[in-house]
Amino acid sequence: MLRILLRLGAGLMALAFLLAGTTAATAGDGPAFVKPPESKRLFPAQDNLLERVQEIVEEKCAFAGCHAGTNAPKGLDMSEEMLVANLVGVKSADTPWLRVKPGDPANSYIIKKLRGAPDIKGDRMPRDSRPLTAQEISAFEAWIKSLPAGMKAESPKLEYAAAFPGLTLANLPTAETLEKGALLYRIAHRFKSPTNRGFDELFGLDGGARMMTQIGFPLSNDFFVTVERQGLQATFEIGVKWRFLREKTDGSIPVSAAIYTGVDWATLKGITDPANPKQQNGSPNFLKRTAGERFAFFAQLPVSKQLGNWLSAAVVPGILLNGNIGMTDEDPLLTLGVAGRVALSQKYALFAEIVPILSGDESAATIIEGIPRTENGVRVFNDTFTAGLEIKAGGHVFHLFLANSAGNITSQYMSGGDLDFTNGYFRLGFNIYRVLNYPF
Repeated sequence: MLRILLRLGAGLMALAFLLAGTTAATAGDGPAFVKPPESKRLFPAQDNLLERVQEIVEEKCAFAGCHAGTNAPKGLDMSEEMLVANLVGVKSADTPWLRVKPGDPANSYIIKKLRGAPDIKGDRMPRDSRPLTAQEISAFEAWIKSLPAGMKAESPKLEYAAAFPGLTLANLPTAETLEKGALLYRIAHRFKSPTNRGFDELFGLDGGARMMTQIGFPLSNDFFVTVERQGLQATFEIGVKWRFLREKTDGSIPVSAAIYTGVDWATLKGITDPANPKQQNGSPNFLKRTAGERFAFFAQLPVSKQLGNWLSAAVVPGILLNGNIGMTDEDPLLTLGVAGRVALSQKYALFAEIVPILSGDESAATIIEGIPRTENGVRVFNDTFTAGLEIKAGGHVFHLFLANSAGNITSQYMSGGDLDFTNGYFRLGFNIYRVLNYPF
């Protein structure tokens, strides 16, 4: 009965989300992954000097993974469209100084950062790269000196909205991608033991963890390729995401939508062949590493919407084929993921997600850590549920959460969780995302 209510609730949430999708998104201080439209120069008198500064910034700072596009540190997008609006007359996020004080380069914080002055916070700009030459810094100073004192820049209206600052939540994919030129690195942990083990096992931290690493890169601003590896069954995931709708702040495109599809390949050597588990001599008969039963195929359709400045929602219908390596000819697994995010500030947000299994749960290969739960001799599991805290810091996104499932990759979390979250059983987990520029 509980599973039916959960599925009904997920369906109602999905319906409400789709109805909300007919309304226009509210523009404002939203998450990253937003590229504003090209705008006319705000200060034509400084065009020549500004063009030189923009050339320097584009080469040294304003590329994906740094001060542009995805998760720009401190929200400082220095791309051509946003450079003036985010610098001129804007207070630094770390100090009382203005980033650019018009007419006064000596008291502009960006000059201090470029020169590596002793009173700056953090590293000299550009970080992890060679400092600007004296001629390049002089170009910045000349541009700042040419600006009339007290001048304020008006931010251009953002063209696109982005419901989520990352490519996934704890598990579910979002409809977001990376801008071309960026590189994603992600580490995901799920601790094996539940939190109710108490202080003696440090609330499950002593029980070891399942770890997944991921590298992803965009082939275009809307097409993303990823490779992941999970230690459980030595499983690799190869996936591609194509964003075919991108939400606009004027409501002309009310939602963002993407297709994420791929394959999970269990490469662990000693996996028994479910169709022929024993050889004639009685010894185990293992699957060949390239056997078809080792490959699980999935497809998901994340649809997301930004509902005002602080609220975001997503629905993620999905299908999993051949997801149980211990069974042959199992039914397809159909799921309907639902997720929500509430921003507490520009840095912190709360999120939750649930992945109800709509069909095929009888053959779901739920990851079991410990003793399986049974009722009347039948194995029992729960739909995957996760809730936690999101933290954005510089080029990082952190997810700290409680989860009832042990798997990190798509076929594993789609197949349900082994802990009963309705009775308060969870395990701790975290994700760390880092967006970098290409190292070549």
